[in-house]
Parts: sequence; structure tokens; C-alpha cells
Amino acid sequence: MLSHMPGHWELIVLGLVLLLLFGAKRVPLIGRQLGRSVRELKDTVRDVDPREDMRRAMEAPEDEARAAGTDRRDDPQV
Repeated sequence: MLSHMPGHWELIVLGLVLLLLFGAKRVPLIGRQLGRSVRELKDTVRDVDPREDMRRAMEAPEDEARAAGTDRRDDPQV
């Protein structure tokens, strides 16, 4: 990935380039929209629980067997 994080001067130059490209009115709007997007991504990632997915995956074969009228644990071949 990145070998190092940008330093102070690199961030200042990047800010000036963005200011020149987009103008003083657009830079805060872009930053605000970027912040909302990151916040929404964090909320979505936090709502997903991998343990819940694993639990559902483990229960799925048992639910299918019950729906078919047999229980896989009673089957001697398994």
C-alpha cells in the first residue's frame, strides 16, 4: 500500500491545488459530501456482524432438512 503518510508540506500543496481546481465555494461542499460518504460507509460496516452471517450459514442445512421432513442428524450416512 502506501509506504508513508504525506507530510505537512505535501498536504498544504494538495490543499492549494484543490483550491485552485475547484474554487473556494466547492472545496467545503466536496469535503462535506466526502465526510457523509465515509460516515455512511462506517455505519454500514458496523451494522454487518460476521458472526450473525456464520450463525445463519450453520443453521441453514438444519432448516432445509426440517422443511423436507427429515433431520440430517438422524441419517446414519452423514
